[in-house]
Amino acid sequence: MTAAGRRAVADQPTIVDLHLHSRFSDGDESPGDLARRCIAAGLRVAACTDHDTLDGVAEFAAVAEEGGVRAIPGCELTVTWRGHELHCLAYFVDPSQRALRARVDEVRRAEVAWWRDWFDQAGRVTGVPVDWTLAAQKFGADRVAYRGDYLDLFLGAATGDARFAGYPMGEHASFIQDWCRPGKPLHVPYPWRPALADVVGWVAGAGGVTVLAHPARAFAADELPVRFAELVELGVTGVEVWTTWHDPTEIDRLHRLCEKHQLVPTQGSDHHGVRLKPWAPEPGLVPVDAPDPLDIVARLEQARPTVAAGAR
Repeated sequence: MTAAGRRAVADQPTIVDLHLHSRFSDGDESPGDLARRCIAAGLRVAACTDHDTLDGVAEFAAVAEEGGVRAIPGCELTVTWRGHELHCLAYFVDPSQRALRARVDEVRRAEVAWWRDWFDQAGRVTGVPVDWTLAAQKFGADRVAYRGDYLDLFLGAATGDARFAGYPMGEHASFIQDWCRPGKPLHVPYPWRPALADVVGWVAGAGGVTVLAHPARAFAADELPVRFAELVELGVTGVEVWTTWHDPTEIDRLHRLCEKHQLVPTQGSDHHGVRLKPWAPEPGLVPVDAPDPLDIVARLEQARPTVAAGAR
């Protein structure tokens, strides 16, 4: 199994979950409903970390904290580093900081524009009756929904077309390989994404800290020690270790690397909802629990930079 396809069943309950998604990006639940799930799961600390948006933070926090769950403001930013698309979790940021919001919104707009171009090209090249207007009506014009939902929209519209008969909805690897990779008919050049080093600066300027999400998805095991040393040089605060994208062996290896390089090892289920990630059906479930989940939060908070007054 490739690193990108690796995932571990989440069955270990925990009290801290710093990686959750709502309908403001590619999750299935509203921020309020997500927060209620966190309360029901017995979480003590949680973070709604939608992709490339801070718009769900306030609703999530209001409901979570009313139910006794501490809400950490954050988001998950799409970045580039070492030729990879990576995801960078930002924690303890000030959601009202105008500079950060503008930059986060720019990343999301680039992704939305990419999907608009993809749908318009898909309809034009194949003759299948789809375009961005149809996708925007179904999923929202300023939201980047779950990738599989977009592809299922196309495949559903292509029902009866012999060219696409062999691609079942819900299973997209073959369709992407045959139609969407570079050189294929539906390939659209990937959107702009900021460099990891730039995002570290953005987040620090908003009083927050950065954590590299699920690194074993992107890097081979023998590459990780070198990358960890480079993360320290970039000013990254931590690395996600206890997550549904890592198996127990990877978790142990990453934890050891964090301790060696004095990076904060963090924890998050990457819950998107039961439909989208059935192997992570509830918030607060991971394959292996951190030894002291609350210590993660304390260490992240202690690493926050001092932001000058008026830096809005």
